Amino acid sequence: MTYELAVLLARIPLDVAVPLLIGIAVTISLLGTWIVNTIYAPFQLEPNNLVGGVKFSFLGEIYAVTLALALIGAFDRYTDAQTTVQKEVATLVALDRAAEAYDQPSQNDTRARMKSAVREYSRAVVEKEWRTMSLGVPSFEVTHRLGQLSDAFIKADPITAAQQALQQNTVEWVRQVNESRSFRLTTVSRSLVSLVWILLGLGTAIAIVFPWFLGSVNVVAQAVMSAILVGFLVMHLVVVLHLAYPFVGETAVSPSAFLAVAQ
Repeated sequence: MTYELAVLLARIPLDVAVPLLIGIAVTISLLGTWIVNTIYAPFQLEPNNLVGGVKFSFLGEIYAVTLALALIGAFDRYTDAQTTVQKEVATLVALDRAAEAYDQPSQNDTRARMKSAVREYSRAVVEKEWRTMSLGVPSFEVTHRLGQLSDAFIKADPITAAQQALQQNTVEWVRQVNESRSFRLTTVSRSLVSLVWILLGLGTAIAIVFPWFLGSVNVVAQAVMSAILVGFLVMHLVVVLHLAYPFVGETAVSPSAFLAVAQ
């Protein structure tokens, strides 16, 4: 699966994507079962159950491991993205509070510049970069605001001993903001690689097609069991898809924390 296709699918609302994808998969499963059982009688397919059942069980175990690894990996990426955003916002709040230490009458402009830099950076992240992150592209305006944030805190002239001690922390906090932003922007490039999606796609296709060639006197029961299995697998794929792209779709990580800082 290409990145563009994955992002397109992840943007589809869940109340549309889940019934749509499950409906397509179940329709293919039922249609295939009907066609095969129209061409072959059940007694002609029943000999396949012994050998085919063992092979299907083996393939199912491999697919289960692949799906589990993909689900765990996608969930880790989603939680990492949430943690990164929270860490970045917490650091911005710390910088905003650090600006209060510059309370000397001659430092009013310095304090105002610091607070403004924090707010403008947060606002630019919400308004500009949150849309471009789904493509893995940084916003030039946010880069500019980050430069202003760095200048406001690193080039500040401390007067009191408390300000001098605090400046060592603010320099480190500015570095952490830069680091968190870089990690946030590279979330897309660290998503599941195409080979994993190919394995998941092939596994799902096998789960749909393989039961067609297993015989049963009760064709309706066979078709219903296949449909339930396929629907269950597709639901897992939808979850993996949305977790793998934490800044895309309605399940995306919210920028509300940045918005609170900006306001």
